Amino acid sequence: MQPRRRVRKLAGLAGTFLLVLAVLLFNACGGAEEPAETEEKEQTPVTTTPEVSEFEVVRDAVGDYLGDKAGNITATDLHLMIAEGNAPYIVSLRSAEDYAAGHIPGAVNMKFGDLQTLPKDEEIVVYCYTGQSGSFGAAMLGVLGYDVQNLRHGMASWSDDPAVYKSRFDPTTDQADFEVETTANMGGSYSLPELDNTTSTDEDEIIRAAAKTVSPKYITASDLNLKIAEGQDMTIVSCRSAEHYAAGHIPEAVNIGLGDLVNKLSKIDPDSPVYVYCYTGHSAAQGTALLQMLGYDAYSLKFGMCSWSSDPAVNMGACFDASMVAGYEVEK
Repeated sequence: MQPRRRVRKLAGLAGTFLLVLAVLLFNACGGAEEPAETEEKEQTPVTTTPEVSEFEVVRDAVGDYLGDKAGNITATDLHLMIAEGNAPYIVSLRSAEDYAAGHIPGAVNMKFGDLQTLPKDEEIVVYCYTGQSGSFGAAMLGVLGYDVQNLRHGMASWSDDPAVYKSRFDPTTDQADFEVETTANMGGSYSLPELDNTTSTDEDEIIRAAAKTVSPKYITASDLNLKIAEGQDMTIVSCRSAEHYAAGHIPEAVNIGLGDLVNKLSKIDPDSPVYVYCYTGHSAAQGTALLQMLGYDAYSLKFGMCSWSSDPAVNMGACFDASMVAGYEVEK
């Protein structure tokens, strides 16, 4: 081989060697950077079911109801509606036996637990013996959206026949003279209850489930007076006017009008019984039913302040008066 060709060959081998070495060194240092991603990866949306508070749903429904709550129709007005051929859908909540002994003309007999089956396109009047269980029913139906009234003083206001009315307020047996106080009680500061009546998140179903917890429950004046004397844990709620509360109220009672009920729930202990009273038991029964829907263990004072005191300056002369009963016809 000629010397010049050998030199060119050696030069070529040296160049190749340097090129390979350069590549090896370049890769050892990390090489070229990866190209930056110019687009974000598409995110899959995550859908979650919003949490529904049963208590808040029911509280709102109760608040709406209290803005236009069920009233108490008198026996005179109901009798006139029937006579004029404009009778509402009348529901007796009395026992089947007492219904058979005599009931308001046209009335159907139902158990309290079946009230939710009533037609919603009817004007409804419910009645019981003295007006208190009817008030429980009227409040429950009202929250559910029914057009409903309660018969004031119940069958006792319709009939003067003891074989028909069966039970009514009698001051000689149902009225006491227990102690009252005039000093206002502010009540405590408590957390609100939690409801767990249904697995449904539908608001109508939540309200219906709460309504199913309502049951007419009462306490007598004698039993309440004993509980006060024993210092038992409880909340006593007067739903009378502030003026009448100041004139004399049951010891330890806090004054919460029905219209303020949802705004002052923090004054009521959810972990102990609640005893509610008014004048005759009608408003208290409504308040008790609403508190039961909201998760409280609530009871209505039978015959209200009229059962606690015979003093008209305290009971405001609002008690049932048998002499005012007209004695309307019944059917059997």
